[in-house]
Amino acid sequence: MFTDSHTHLYLKEFDCDLDAVIKNARDHQISRFLLPNIDNTTIQKLLSICGKYENLLFPMIGLHPCSVSNNYLAELKKIHTYMNATSFVGIGEIGIDLYWEKRFINEQRDAFRIQLDWAKEYNLPIVIHCRNAFDEIYSILKKSEPHNMSGIFHCFEGTHDDALKIIDMGFYLGVG
Repeated sequence: MFTDSHTHLYLKEFDCDLDAVIKNARDHQISRFLLPNIDNTTIQKLLSICGKYENLLFPMIGLHPCSVSNNYLAELKKIHTYMNATSFVGIGEIGIDLYWEKRFINEQRDAFRIQLDWAKEYNLPIVIHCRNAFDEIYSILKKSEPHNMSGIFHCFEGTHDDALKIIDMGFYLGVG
């Protein structure tokens, strides 16, 4: 029994062959798929696909760090409205990305902290997008109270010592 811990099957790239992709994965013993959100524009399709494949596809909610911009607070407010109306298995995909864009680093930090608070409030695990930002993310997690959060570092790219630090915090490593 395997779990695909991170897939965006609701994106347009899968519109023509979603059934075949899922069948192929199932044929290879993938028994569940966790689907992280990107921003407020992807939520409806994410929920629709998860509804079509109930008990196979499981939705998460969050604002991807590459979608963080000047209007991030309004975007987070829109996304948060779904928290009480729908059941999610985690908060994700959240984090900090310093590979593509460094202009909104302060906004990314703040959005990450806000979504960590959601995880605590709703007692949900998190899926962290960490690209060229391990020290930033680790520092925020260490300052976060309580320290009993869990989840997955998606596409982990840190060192062996970094891996040990986050495993010690209770996180899993996502291997891309």
